[in-house]
This record gives sequence, structure tokens and C-alpha cells, in this order.
Amino acid sequence: MKVHLTRDSVAMGDDADAPHADTRDLPDDISLREAVASVIKSGYLAPIAGGKATWILTSAGDPIAVVAQQWEGPRLLASGDSTPASFAADHRVVHWHFRYLAQRDPEAVYEELKAAPAP
Repeated sequence: MKVHLTRDSVAMGDDADAPHADTRDLPDDISLREAVASVIKSGYLAPIAGGKATWILTSAGDPIAVVAQQWEGPRLLASGDSTPASFAADHRVVHWHFRYLAQRDPEAVYEELKAAPAP
């Protein structure tokens, strides 16, 4: 399965490479949690000085996880049993976008998204 990634820029100097497109090949049976964690561990998300950054991972515009530089792993909004393929129309190509929320409190962002009605 292919996962096409894009992310917001974090600073003016980072804008030169926007939208920071990348593609990953992941096993079809990888869990959503493992897939998101592998992207985080790869260094795809820009590190922020001070160690605090909040990101929302979206698929087709819908939030599926909150990622914080200060957290050990992502917090899923989708089912932990989901696979990345469950977010793809053809189950082979997934498009993910990481929205940068600067230093917003990731706990508050997660709780707000979790409480929102499903799209």
C-alpha cells in the first residue's frame, strides 16, 4: 500500500519545500497506529525548537489522529483496529495531510476533536 504524505510548513524557511510531499510503501496489514508511528519516527514532521508542536493527521479532510512532538506516540481518533487502507477508496493508495497547529495544547486539541460529531 502507498501512503502519500503532505504537511504544513512550520516557518517561512520551511515554505520553500511546501507541501513537503513524500510517499511511503507500507505493508497492507499494518495497523493505523503502527503506520502513523512509523511516519513520526522517520523524521518526516519538522522538529520544533523547544520540543512542543501539535499536528492533526487528516485523511480526505477528516481528522484521524493527533500527534504531538512531546508525546511518545500518536493519539488516534479513528479505531485502533483500523488500517491505513480503510481510509483509501481503492484500499491501495492513502493520502494523509499533517496540519500544523504550532504549540497549541495537544491534549485540548485531542479532546476537542474526540468530542466533535463524526463527519
